[in-house]
Amino acid sequence: MKRPTGVTVIAIYFLVLGLLSFLWSGLVFGFGGLTSMFGSLFGASNIAASGTSSAWSGFLGILAAVVQLVVAFGLLGTRRWAWYLALVGVGLSVLQGIVGLFSGGVFAFMCAGLGLVIPVIILIYLLQGRIQQVFGIKPG
Repeated sequence: MKRPTGVTVIAIYFLVLGLLSFLWSGLVFGFGGLTSMFGSLFGASNIAASGTSSAWSGFLGILAAVVQLVVAFGLLGTRRWAWYLALVGVGLSVLQGIVGLFSGGVFAFMCAGLGLVIPVIILIYLLQGRIQQVFGIKPG
C-alpha cells in the first residue's frame, strides 16, 4: 500500500523536530557540562549543581531527539513500530500540553493551548482506520 502524503508530512515534522532537538540539547548539554566544571573548579557548588542539572537535561534531550529521528525514518518506511512510537510521542505531547494549560496564568494557558494544536491533529490522523491499515495495525 502506498504511503499517504500525511504520513510523509508527519515524518518530515518528526525529522525537523528531531534535528532541532538534537542541536538544542547538544548546546544545553555542552553548556551544562562547562558550567558544572567551572563551578567545581572555583568552588561554586550552586553553579556546579545547576550545570550538572543542565547537562542531564541536555543528555535526555539528545536521547529524545534520537527517538524522534528513528520515528521519522520508521514512518517513511511505514513500519508498524514507528506508528506505535509516534502515537506514544504525540500522546505524551498532548498530556504535556494539557498539564501546561493549568500550570500558570493566562499566557501559559494560551501557549499550552497553541502547543496542543499540532499534536492533537497528528494524533487524530494516526488513529484513522485507513492510516492504521497502511501500518498493518488494522486489517484491510
